[in-house]
Amino acid sequence: MIIPAICAGFGILPAESVRELAATATLKPLTVPSGQREPGYRPSAGLAEFIRWRDLTCRWTGCNRPVEKSDIDHTVPWPYGPTHPSNNKP
Repeated sequence: MIIPAICAGFGILPAESVRELAATATLKPLTVPSGQREPGYRPSAGLAEFIRWRDLTCRWTGCNRPVEKSDIDHTVPWPYGPTHPSNNKP
């Protein structure tokens, strides 16, 4: 199944609605984080935003809770695992 778009706080939008919205939309670029680790336990605001848009829902097996209601945590516990997109998931 191809999902044309997901609107935060609303859900899946059909392609026709996406085309209508895109005609007048203001785009906000999403910055892809560099490959560098971030210092400390908590991800920066930019990294947290990237992780939320990348994953959209909780990554735990069988969980589909929206990212807005999920915490971002390390897969490999910090400080052994880095604060980095590859080690952080909602």
